[in-house]
Amino acid sequence: MSILTTYSPWFFALCILVGLIYAGALYFRDTFNRNYGKTLATILGIVRFTAVTLLAFFLLKPLIKSINKTVEKPIIVIAQDNSQSLLFCKDSSFYKTEYLQKLKEITNAFGDDYEIRTFHFGENVKEGIDSVQFSEKLTDMSLLMDEVYTKFSGRNIGAVVIASDGLYNKGSNPLYGAKQLNVPVYTIALGDTTVHRDLLIEEVSVNQLAYLGNKFPVRISVEGRRANGESAILKVTKKGTTLFSENITFSGERFFKTIDLSLDAAELGLQKYSVTLSTISNEVTTINNRKDFFIDVLDSRQKVLCLANSPHPDLAAFQSAIESNEGYAAETALINDFKGKIGDYNLIIFHQLPALGGAGKDVIQSALAKNIPALFIWGSQTDFRTFNDLKTGYALNDYRNNNTDAGGAVVQNFALFSISDEVKNMMRNMPPLAVPFGDYQWNPGVTPFIQQQVGQINTSKPLISFHKVVDTKIGLIAGEGIWRWKLNAFRMYEKPDAFNELVVKTVQYLASKEDKSFFRVKGARNFLENESVIFEGELYNESYEALTGKEISITFKNSSDQEFKYTFSPEGARYKLNAGQLPVDNYSYVAIANNGQQNLKETGEFSVSPLQLEAVQTIADHRLLYQLAQDHGGEMISPNELNKLPEFIQAKKEIVSVAYENKSLDDLINFKWLLVLLIGLLSLEWLLRKRAGTY
Repeated sequence: MSILTTYSPWFFALCILVGLIYAGALYFRDTFNRNYGKTLATILGIVRFTAVTLLAFFLLKPLIKSINKTVEKPIIVIAQDNSQSLLFCKDSSFYKTEYLQKLKEITNAFGDDYEIRTFHFGENVKEGIDSVQFSEKLTDMSLLMDEVYTKFSGRNIGAVVIASDGLYNKGSNPLYGAKQLNVPVYTIALGDTTVHRDLLIEEVSVNQLAYLGNKFPVRISVEGRRANGESAILKVTKKGTTLFSENITFSGERFFKTIDLSLDAAELGLQKYSVTLSTISNEVTTINNRKDFFIDVLDSRQKVLCLANSPHPDLAAFQSAIESNEGYAAETALINDFKGKIGDYNLIIFHQLPALGGAGKDVIQSALAKNIPALFIWGSQTDFRTFNDLKTGYALNDYRNNNTDAGGAVVQNFALFSISDEVKNMMRNMPPLAVPFGDYQWNPGVTPFIQQQVGQINTSKPLISFHKVVDTKIGLIAGEGIWRWKLNAFRMYEKPDAFNELVVKTVQYLASKEDKSFFRVKGARNFLENESVIFEGELYNESYEALTGKEISITFKNSSDQEFKYTFSPEGARYKLNAGQLPVDNYSYVAIANNGQQNLKETGEFSVSPLQLEAVQTIADHRLLYQLAQDHGGEMISPNELNKLPEFIQAKKEIVSVAYENKSLDDLINFKWLLVLLIGLLSLEWLLRKRAGTY
């Protein structure tokens, strides 16, 4: 500890001089002080000298420098895998009893020279190993690495010990995550690398949506391990009815087979299907012999009509892009050949209509009168005088049969819908459209999506934009030749997905109907069994003002008619329900609210799907554990060698305690005892003067 100041040491001598002058002038004006006597005057002078010197010294803003030494023990992190896959082996009872007890004993065997921190991990990472039940349905080892790095970065971490079977089914490869730790990694190789006798349904691939009356494809992958010569029956059932059955004969040590089939979407709503594989004797587990999947069967696709004056490659590009989304069906027709009903469509794309001579005007007026959303595409065949009379919010005046090439740039603050970065990158390299040249006008309510770009110059003119006439959504693509965008997407990404997304997002926005209901309940249609079931609610009065503070109740009912009642909680202008995790099943719900004018009800369905990833892979991956240990200067040991773990770590000379010096500077004037000293000195002086009969 030392005292510092920014002033020269000579200033301290000056403080002493000030104290001497002050005390001398007050008590030593002559050789014999007639008021106090020599002894008392000397005492009073010393007291006054000390007080004044200290006060003068405080004017120099002195600092006191202190150095504190702390010793941090090396931290040993021991992380235990808590996933279900550890129980799919012959030693499952050993892991649940004897092994866990030995692991707890080892954590106490390191002695007082180490700080032991324990964790268990699966889908999440939690502290301690007392609650390990080997019950987690997912394993994320990379999350463990991130958690250790976050908690102990900058600390004296000595080593990380990971007890696992080496299997993970979530997150990235732990070999990469371990690099950031930069400490020795020791692994305890659990599980069994032996291929045990087992039949399993490895995967069921299916689309989540189907349409009533259609067929939907299902792909089932089956695996057999050490089941040579055995036979089993694969079934697909729904509500106890067998929809598909096949006898499978297994051969070899490991047998794989993929079955493709089509099922009928014959019933509306959320439908549950079960895929089962009959068991054989001595299987290591039968949990993986069954998988359930859910299909949401909708009534019909939304229908989009592409209506044109003449054939054009834009039409084929639009139709293929729209039909890439299963929720939409697209038709293409020429205006002179169209005999259908306009009211049958959810969206109509008018390509270069109305055409010269007013062709298509009546159809457009009929569609707008029925509030059918419309997307107009301008071109050289468009009759702009007739188009301007339609009052769509767009107009082109003084058109003289001239076109200009205009590329497009996505508007940064566009908010009607979101697009991926892939689409934004695609637009930077798109060939231009042929845009009619003239006096382009648009209403203030028009929302630009893509603005025209001529060469390297961005203009304020929309290339693709949206507008609303009363309650009818209107879109405009101010040029023809969008088929080139599809070809360019192929060139950039070797697939048309970015172009398809651009078209589908446009169609989705225009074709979607605005919800005018006073009460709305929103939530996913399918949850995994490890996910919380979350719903949001909105409640409005007749002026469509959001209502808060009202009560919204909801009742879930499973397939056995068992009911679960909940109440939404207010959250800002909305309501939220977190029902936690629910058992695997099909559920229906009824939500009830009152907006002050009427009772309101919302109904719906959702499913909770099983999560069986841990049962698919039951063969331990000790190669991963060995690689982790070797790459980071550690060792891989077996559960029977747990007692060697402290010896290995203690033998590492670099795993030692670290001493830290903490230097601190504090203002000397902040020490309270100095205030007490000053008050004491001045009080003592006052008392002595008072006793001597003076002031």
